[in-house]
Amino acid sequence: MTKYSEKFVFLWRMKCLYLFNPENDMALAYGGPYYMPPSNARKMAHDLAALPLWYASSEGEVWLPEFRQVAWMKECGLSPKACGVVSLRAHYDRLHPWGWSASMVRRLQEAGVEASCCPTEGQIQRIRTLSARATAVEVLHSFEGDGVMGESCMLYSLEETIRWCKERNRSLLKAPWSGSGRGIQPVEKELPLPLQGWTNHILKTQGYVVGEPYYNKVVDFAMEFLACQGKVSFVGYSFFETDARGIYKENLLAADETIEERLSVYVPRESLCRVREHLEGKLAEVIGDAYDGYLGVDMMVCRTEEGFAVHPCVEINLRMNMGVVSRLLYDHYITPDVQGRFVIEYYPVPGEALRMHRAMQECHPLVLQDGRIRQGYLSLTPVFEETSYQAYVLVQ
Repeated sequence: MTKYSEKFVFLWRMKCLYLFNPENDMALAYGGPYYMPPSNARKMAHDLAALPLWYASSEGEVWLPEFRQVAWMKECGLSPKACGVVSLRAHYDRLHPWGWSASMVRRLQEAGVEASCCPTEGQIQRIRTLSARATAVEVLHSFEGDGVMGESCMLYSLEETIRWCKERNRSLLKAPWSGSGRGIQPVEKELPLPLQGWTNHILKTQGYVVGEPYYNKVVDFAMEFLACQGKVSFVGYSFFETDARGIYKENLLAADETIEERLSVYVPRESLCRVREHLEGKLAEVIGDAYDGYLGVDMMVCRTEEGFAVHPCVEINLRMNMGVVSRLLYDHYITPDVQGRFVIEYYPVPGEALRMHRAMQECHPLVLQDGRIRQGYLSLTPVFEETSYQAYVLVQ
């Protein structure tokens, strides 16, 4: 075999698989391998399956459910580095789902991926444990000093929960595992009977609930990190918006310096730096070598009697997340001196997504500069007549 052919075989074998499984948090809550996502989660996974194309490495393959999605992405207006596939290999050097769960391992193995490529049952259990809100409680309690705030505790009985809520005018109860604003219940001092039933259910199925005071939030943001072989490093900021239910809506596409400047209107840059450095050390200590990959720590700037302070650990997302996607999109596909929006949109009526897509193309034509978006609209995922979920960017 020639040196050239040896190199070719090596490159052919070095393949990474990416896939979008937005139901991951719910699958972790279920715990077992035979989780069946609700229809809306399955529809989101189908419609947004191409999203990993925009953050996958150049040797990556992204698992898409339909050939027409592969064809659509080739004509979308800007070529991502990875390629879409509808059939899987038996062996991959790396697997990169949106998040890991026992259900994800089963799906991959049923699709023909070798078991040796997947995490073991013990590794999945460790990831599940670290993904629970107890980890965020532990990390939050490790913060000390000026400029940070936040209270969070684990409640193990209905009586304890009722008493805890009575001691506060407004509070939030959270299930240990839940995602995208779900599993969170606001309480006005007294815990009503329906929420007592919900609390008992969570206590029975997940072991505890997390109680937090209700804070006067000014802005949402996150710090994104990469865990690799026991080390955790900061990779950027995420400046995002949620709806009234706490479900993710969109991210600002901007340089880290721009986001930090916005935050420094409320809190000193030095406070943000201390939070970042503390999290790098604490997350490495807590996670160890149990998880390699991206993760995000959701935060808030809150108004207090003394001014403003950072709540440094509202949630920990031990998985890929929209904040990392927006960060990588900006760094690799947007010209560095502009700003924009990264949006996940839902369309309840068939045909609505396609009409909006065509109107946005006409009103905001795509302008590229050196292979990056300078201005305009780009749909990051295929849009068809029956599309309900779409990811797009708009740079103005």
